Amino acid sequence: MKKQNGFTLIEILIALAVFAILATITSSAMYYAFNTRDRITQQAERLVDLQLTITQIERDTEQIANRSIRINGMQLLPALIGQNDSIELTRGGINNPLSVEKRSSLKRIAYLCRDKKLIRRSWSSLDPIDYNAFKERTLLNHLSQCDFAYINQTLQVLTEWHGESGPANEGNSSLPKAVRLTITLQNNDNLSFLFILPEGLYASI
Repeated sequence: MKKQNGFTLIEILIALAVFAILATITSSAMYYAFNTRDRITQQAERLVDLQLTITQIERDTEQIANRSIRINGMQLLPALIGQNDSIELTRGGINNPLSVEKRSSLKRIAYLCRDKKLIRRSWSSLDPIDYNAFKERTLLNHLSQCDFAYINQTLQVLTEWHGESGPANEGNSSLPKAVRLTITLQNNDNLSFLFILPEGLYASI
């Protein structure tokens, strides 16, 4: 009688069970690998966004100009208006080589903490006829908290700043020495940044 070579049913079931276990382990490892890569990519993108945002705020605050503005053709606003959730200021340094364009080298900008975002707002003209006509750009998303504070000439930390309109009085600046931005990310990391305002820092010297 000729002997037949082959696998028994039990051997096939054991092989299938081993294959299923290996497949589960492999798929889990691949899932965690891809998930980790996605998290790292997201964190890297958020870090880049944070670095660009801080650089932008540094440029704006370093170029601050102690110049009030007139809105809607009537109301006069000081060079800097600070709230706990927003800051609005006049900045200089806007390129206009040889004054080719008939516009000021100053610009009015603002930063707002709204709906868990940090937003930069800008106006097309320094003294806007329509104060509600502006452009906005979201700089940071997914924030748990975002707020501003203001350091005055005696190094007190204030939650609001309402400087006088027009030039600073002698020995009394209408601008703070520095602005502090505090943000809390969704992973509960707290970050605090201090931006020195040269116009306010050296106003009383």
